[in-house]
Amino acid sequence: MFNKFLLLFLVFLVTLNGVHALEDGVSIPLVADRSTDEGDEGVLLGALVIVTNGTGHVFVDTNPYTQVDLQGSARLAAMVASDVLGVDQKSYDFYYIIDISSPIIGGPSAGGALTVATIAAINKWTLKPGVVMTGMINPDESIGPVGGIPYKLEAAAAKNATLFLIPEGQSSVAIKKTVTKSKGALIIPEEKEETVDVVKLGKKLNVTVKEVNTIQDAVLAFTGREITKPVYKGAILTPDYLNLLEPLASNLKNESRGMYENTATSVPKSQFVEQAKDILERADKTYDDKKYYAATSSYFNAMINLRVAQWNDGYSKAGDKEQYLEELVNKVEKQIQSSESDHSNFTLYGISDVEATGAAESRITAARAKLEEAKKLNNADEKIFSLAFANERARTAQWWLTLATPHDKIVPGSVLKDRTGWYLSQAQSINTYMKTLIAESGGVHTEIITASDDDINHAQKEMERGYYAGAIFDSLQATIKASTTIGLLGNADADKKIEEGMEAAKVAINEARLAGIEPTLAVSAYEYAETMTNTYDKISQYSYAKMIAKTSVVLNSRAVASDKKPVKPTITPYVTEPAMPAPTATAKKQKTKIEVPAFEAIAAIAAILIVRRLNKK
Repeated sequence: MFNKFLLLFLVFLVTLNGVHALEDGVSIPLVADRSTDEGDEGVLLGALVIVTNGTGHVFVDTNPYTQVDLQGSARLAAMVASDVLGVDQKSYDFYYIIDISSPIIGGPSAGGALTVATIAAINKWTLKPGVVMTGMINPDESIGPVGGIPYKLEAAAAKNATLFLIPEGQSSVAIKKTVTKSKGALIIPEEKEETVDVVKLGKKLNVTVKEVNTIQDAVLAFTGREITKPVYKGAILTPDYLNLLEPLASNLKNESRGMYENTATSVPKSQFVEQAKDILERADKTYDDKKYYAATSSYFNAMINLRVAQWNDGYSKAGDKEQYLEELVNKVEKQIQSSESDHSNFTLYGISDVEATGAAESRITAARAKLEEAKKLNNADEKIFSLAFANERARTAQWWLTLATPHDKIVPGSVLKDRTGWYLSQAQSINTYMKTLIAESGGVHTEIITASDDDINHAQKEMERGYYAGAIFDSLQATIKASTTIGLLGNADADKKIEEGMEAAKVAINEARLAGIEPTLAVSAYEYAETMTNTYDKISQYSYAKMIAKTSVVLNSRAVASDKKPVKPTITPYVTEPAMPAPTATAKKQKTKIEVPAFEAIAAIAAILIVRRLNKK
């Protein structure tokens, strides 16, 4: 068994003698670039990758210590390698020992090579000599663009490389060089950009340059072994899935329509009612297209608007406005407590449907966070919106519990707790990695960072509360948001990424069904992706669908028999708001538009990051 003493010994060997190929490890060259007084130049490094049976830990040791993005590259390499091979990452420990002979320019360009070595180490494959690679690894298994390619090629050639792998689309790259010009007695440095044909440069250096698009392409070049990706041809939105979702969508359609008619009569001039009307029209169209989960999401948005219209109207008519707001807080608190009670009854004998339980726990946590936020707000408009959102979000937890498809096995709490810590740690690492890359791109982009930070904060709260299923799926949400952002930092072929994401989700959902699981949450994410209109949303939702399905298979493989059945809740339908006191003040004119988007704001910002990173390396 690999232990810390052997690790220290290996580091000692690497430090003194360079990288050594051991029976239980794979050595691979890494190429980087560094700044010198004469400008940038390439440098060849060495890495040793060892994979042992374990519990999902990732250990990185560099000599000397290097930037966090290399740490992130290693973690991402372990995750992608496990995903590519269809193995459970939690069953292995990964050791990355990297010799940094001199200070290098920060960047994740080692990620692709580290992933290749990880795959080879798991399978005990041998790497071909003379092959060198540069390219970051993306969570969707594609090879992302990097900078400094000509310098890295020269360094590889100097060490007798015969094949140099680069990311797709980077056979011709722009580099910046500093030239000096004389002006009288002055010598003026000037930065000049020039385009380099990397393939032609390789021929001059007797090195074949080849583009690779995916990690499978890179593995084939390094090992001669082909990793094929299955393609699923069956239906994703099966009759069973549609029959499960349709009753809920139908009930919400009727409920939201009744809520609209009542509110439109009592508050006819509210712009929130008009917004709800528009949302309901889109929701009905989605419902008619049998996209039932997307329809329920839209009905949810409409009901938030209608609730805001009702409560704004009540607030404007209230004699004691502070008391009215306090009553709303109590009302929302009771709704959340009702959802929590339903959850407790449902999980009384354990958790059999991890997805439905996790979705409910995530929504209860989000509702309570929004309620706590509302309590701190002084602005009445903002407070009422937060309360309306919290109220409706808490009700969606009950919706998910009614969608559960429990069976005669439960996943032990100890298994869920153990996995929660691992998934949360993974999300935190990938999130930190994303922040590093965004910082290197020269941007702030708080919207992107906040979205994944919120999921991580929710996951931490859920873990403390014992909502382990919810913590797992919120951690996956954070991982996906950060990963999608990483994948869009380069010259991404958006349509290709969407297509690949869709196919990967199909395969994962099919795997779950073959394992006897109906992955309702995963299929709903897939269905939702089909209704999205921008790249970020579609990639995120397809990726989330894939990760949910794969995670469900892993968790359910550890389920144990149980003769107890969970208690599904009964959803309380919409109740007409009681009449309010006579008005004592003029209602405020509302200008805020409310509709809760999926990832639209993040998508626009993520698109801005494309290409910029290359010029920062």
